[in-house]
Amino acid sequence: MSLYQLHRCVYDWVRAGEVASGAAGGAGRESFDSSGYELTDDEKKAFETKDIAAMYQLGLHEVLLNRFARAAGFARDDYRKLLEPFAKPEERRGRWQR
Repeated sequence: MSLYQLHRCVYDWVRAGEVASGAAGGAGRESFDSSGYELTDDEKKAFETKDIAAMYQLGLHEVLLNRFARAAGFARDDYRKLLEPFAKPEERRGRWQR
């Protein structure tokens, strides 16, 4: 159940910044409290330190990870470099190469 809690926490954090930047002027990400989520110690540490690679290894969905990285201020190239060690080479072969 913890992975769902991580997804929910990240989504709520990203959304808090989007809502705060609107006309209502909400509290935003600065005052976001993650204590209401049942996160493991590793998940909480990765979330609080904004460790993109650790969140990937923990299983955070790729689309949500991308939104989190952008909201945390990572540039596209920085995000790619952080995840590059986890990439697997493609092993495609054409029909004629069997």
